Amino acid sequence: MKSLNLSSYNLYIEKVLDEIECNLDHDLSIERLASLAGYSPFHFQRLFKDYVGESVHQYIKRLRVEKTALMLKYQYNNITDSAIRTGFNNNISLTRAFKSIYNCSPKEYKDQFRLNKKFDTPSFEVVNIDDLKVFFVRVCGDYNYSEKASWMEVENKFEQLSQNNLQYISICYNEPSITLDKTNLRYEACILYEKNKHSHISDLPVKTIRGGKYAKFSFSGTLDEFDNFFNIVFDTFYHDKNYQISLKPSFQFHHNSYKDLLFGTTTTDLFIPID
Repeated sequence: MKSLNLSSYNLYIEKVLDEIECNLDHDLSIERLASLAGYSPFHFQRLFKDYVGESVHQYIKRLRVEKTALMLKYQYNNITDSAIRTGFNNNISLTRAFKSIYNCSPKEYKDQFRLNKKFDTPSFEVVNIDDLKVFFVRVCGDYNYSEKASWMEVENKFEQLSQNNLQYISICYNEPSITLDKTNLRYEACILYEKNKHSHISDLPVKTIRGGKYAKFSFSGTLDEFDNFFNIVFDTFYHDKNYQISLKPSFQFHHNSYKDLLFGTTTTDLFIPID
């Protein structure tokens, strides 16, 4: 996937990307997505490929397979149930698509991950949150690069935002062991839109983080320690609790500056969507 170039930002394609991400189990026909974006099907497909770097069909297929792999790795879901939840009509179509990416069947993939619990699930609380409107920068690639690059882009390009008490949010869409092509790893550095501060700004990329039910985990420590904490949460949470992996991405709410996140000690809430 391509990183977001601020000069090429397309609100309508971004709406389609969000619709695909959160509705892999729904009708994602070209005609419906083109209508959502307000383009003709022909024009929409051309714009989408130029913007994303993959065709609509390639992009949807990859996300469906990767989300299925996530379910099989972290929840050991029934393969048929996973196929249905990620929009595959049957196990045959899932297996064909799965093998094209991972060179193994869903069952062979699932069998690699047998529960070998080493940690307890960190403490959390279940919360309901409203939709969050944010300004954002997206950089694709290895997270060791994209995380820092995203926040540097925020610093360079978002100078018009008030610098007082900004609320920083980040979204990591992909699990590096599941998204094999590292150029498709997506990291978004976000600043919470606050009407009293930012209502005059209309020329920066915006999106909405979907609200709903989330498990909220609190953390304090370095970025490396947070990465380890994140892995422990995913390794344990869905095994211990009666929740389904959601199609929505998780996100992080940082209570101090992004410089503390990158170079010091961060206080961060991790929000894991639950169904």
